[in-house]
Amino acid sequence: MSLLDLLQTVGGRLGILEAHPKTAAGEPEKVVTRTVTLEQLRTEIRADEVRALAGQPADLALPFDKIFEAAGVSRPASEWNILRVREILESERSKGRDRAAMQHELLSRLNLAQVSAEDVVKEAIAQDQALDAFEDFVRRKSADRLAMTERRIAELAAQIQALQGERAGLEARQQNDQRELLDWRRRKRAYERELAETVGYLTDRPVISTDTESPAEGPQRKAT
Repeated sequence: MSLLDLLQTVGGRLGILEAHPKTAAGEPEKVVTRTVTLEQLRTEIRADEVRALAGQPADLALPFDKIFEAAGVSRPASEWNILRVREILESERSKGRDRAAMQHELLSRLNLAQVSAEDVVKEAIAQDQALDAFEDFVRRKSADRLAMTERRIAELAAQIQALQGERAGLEARQQNDQRELLDWRRRKRAYERELAETVGYLTDRPVISTDTESPAEGPQRKAT
């Protein structure tokens, strides 16, 4: 769920924390909450450009900055942006510090630079919108590609099954041909032996050639 969706579920309002300017010397700086509406935080992104970017072959390898650029998410006019806030929070100086203390320091620095925390929040929400839109387009494309891949896999599986059936048929035919040939050769040898035996009574030497039988039933030399 995006931040905008979350805001919608809680009434479309968000409290923005800001450091309240000092009104008198020696008075401590105060943190106040200013309520903004969903419409004040919403940014219109360029959905068509994001869709075109998501349609590129190397979509998931694109850096986020490219997505933000395509969506038309602009940086704040000042040097303060969500990235700088993130860098401050991840700096060595910030490690181990209390959350409230860090929050107060950030708001104070924004106040000193005359930068509204709302602008930084709007930038973060706009980036979130751009990333969500890009993800939506990529997921649709991925779903279409997955469906196409699954169809192709099914086609190949059917082809493989058909080829396996054809192979089984050819192997059975091959075995049947071999059996028929072996059977014919056995009958041939038996008939030739009968011929040789019969003619033997009429000649003084063998004139009928006969095959010698082998367990392998391969090509045999003829005996004369």
